[in-house]
Amino acid sequence: MGVESFLRGNLQVQFGGRRASTQPYEYSDYNSSDEQSLTFDSYTIPEDDPELGQSRLLEVDNRVVVPAKTHLRIIVTSADVPHSWAVPSSGVKCDAVPGRSNQTSISVQREGVYYGQCSEIRGTNHASTPIVVEAVPRKDYGSRVSNQLIPQTGEA
Repeated sequence: MGVESFLRGNLQVQFGGRRASTQPYEYSDYNSSDEQSLTFDSYTIPEDDPELGQSRLLEVDNRVVVPAKTHLRIIVTSADVPHSWAVPSSGVKCDAVPGRSNQTSISVQREGVYYGQCSEIRGTNHASTPIVVEAVPRKDYGSRVSNQLIPQTGEA
């Protein structure tokens, strides 16, 4: 496998960091009938509102769902301040600087839940902004994404 085919990946997920407690994601390989990509926001679960079994300060309301045993291309951008998309158990840390795009590729081989955090210290609670990636079997991936995501128009 060449470097270009690995960097291209089988699935592309875009992360656009923001200073707020929400983190926007986009599955740019999926378009609705009006050519809009599937997008969603991922909010931190409040510290006083975790459910049984959820990790305090590491859980989000919408996880990034990816198929297991697939090469992923992660595009990282920033709208306002430096960000970092870091998931240590997947061996990935990719920094984003406002006005620039960065990319990394990972291959998630096992099903499971992978936790990470933004590792940039920029403002209150910013360095603890959680990132949660859930790798599911390929056969379940389509239904999980279609149930979790709805097409949204590009709002500023």
